Amino acid sequence: MITEERIAEAKRNVKQYIDEGLLRVRDSDAPKFVSFFMKNAGSSLQTASILQEVSDDDKLKTALKVSRDFEAYLWVIVSSYYSMFYAATALLARQGIRVTGQIVHKVTADALIHFFVSNEKLAKLLEQYEEAKAVGLELIGREELMRRLQKKADELIVAYESERKKRSKFQYDIGVHAKKGYAQTSLDRARDFVFEISKVLKPSA
Repeated sequence: MITEERIAEAKRNVKQYIDEGLLRVRDSDAPKFVSFFMKNAGSSLQTASILQEVSDDDKLKTALKVSRDFEAYLWVIVSSYYSMFYAATALLARQGIRVTGQIVHKVTADALIHFFVSNEKLAKLLEQYEEAKAVGLELIGREELMRRLQKKADELIVAYESERKKRSKFQYDIGVHAKKGYAQTSLDRARDFVFEISKVLKPSA
């Protein structure tokens, strides 16, 4: 769950980013890059999946002529994170928000929280997708649906924040078994994040 303190921090940071030109809002060119960012998100996710599969499968290692002790779990984590980063960037771009400068990962994380969690905008976009399918409202009611979608929105942003921090703090010397677990978690989160953002973008794509 995104805390009120984290939301307040993101709000302060976003104001500073805008003042410093690191974050552009109402950028008419930003939406043009949505498909480019989503293509990169898909490519990064596929890279993570391939690296995970090769790292796990000795027969595949033999077929690819790599050593049996080969593992690329660190790069599964990195590629998974980047798939989420590109999807997040696409989500911002669709809203006319462009991230620039040298600290794009931090700016993107703060922008996601400020523009989508604090005002429930992501939940509303997810609601639009659910409503387009014309199911659920009559059965569970609009209030319950919004509660579920807001929870999903929070989970997506929390996952993004976690992967951003993991990428910057991951220790190179932890055991292979531990890295494998971290990698699988990262890949699962990335798949869910990219899938959900794709749903949000699809109605007006």
